[in-house]
Amino acid sequence: MAERALPPALPASPEPASSSAVSTAFGSPLEPVAATAASAAATPTHDTYVVQVQKDQIYRVPPPENAYLAERYRNERGGGGNKKSGTSSEGSAACSPCVLRTLGALLAAAALVSAAVLISLVVLRPGVPGFSVDRITVINSTRQQRVDYDVFLTAVNPNKMTALWYRSGKARLTHHGTTLAKGDVGQPADGGEDATDFSVLLQGVKHNGRLPKTVEKGFSGSKDHLALQLTVEVTVQVHVGALGFGQRRLAVDCGITAAGLGKDVHIASQNCKSTFRN
Repeated sequence: MAERALPPALPASPEPASSSAVSTAFGSPLEPVAATAASAAATPTHDTYVVQVQKDQIYRVPPPENAYLAERYRNERGGGGNKKSGTSSEGSAACSPCVLRTLGALLAAAALVSAAVLISLVVLRPGVPGFSVDRITVINSTRQQRVDYDVFLTAVNPNKMTALWYRSGKARLTHHGTTLAKGDVGQPADGGEDATDFSVLLQGVKHNGRLPKTVEKGFSGSKDHLALQLTVEVTVQVHVGALGFGQRRLAVDCGITAAGLGKDVHIASQNCKSTFRN
């Protein structure tokens, strides 16, 4: 049997270099790290800043008219906010005269209403004047066989802003409902607005040729108290300066207690009340 020849033996590969050799050639793998740390500790640290520069940076100042154009463009694009405010301001400025005219009209209307109220209170509703009987004079008319009475009245106007002008009227003197005399009332003697004097002549009235017993007794010189009633109705016109307003009817009622009916009647007491009839 034939023997198979073996292949020749390969030469032995050289042994790898020892670790010391490797360390000598390339250094130890731990030594660079320590060296790097040592060098970093020895080198001082510095702060780092990052500066970014925009690509489209503009290094010039735009002209002032650009701001106006930009604002106008922004207003047109955004619905005209500032334009609307400007329009509103112009509208408010334009409406200022309207507001002033409206306020003036309101003030004028308020003044007219106040004047109307003042006229209604002062002119159309004046205070009632006060009356008093100053004197009563008995006049015996033997020719006509009757007794007349001359009555003097004083009217006091309580109104400070208006004058009362007295017109014609009528007066009557009674005793317990029996008419003793009556007559017309003329205009006052002075026509003043503070105090006005009236002189009213009342003509006696016959009652079948006889008078009440108490009245005849008073004529005879008796000083017994005699109750008399004087009623006067006169037209009054209210005046403010030279302006005359509506006329009113004034009624005066005086209760008089006379001591006898001599020539000059002594008035013991009196109580006069006056009211406007309309």
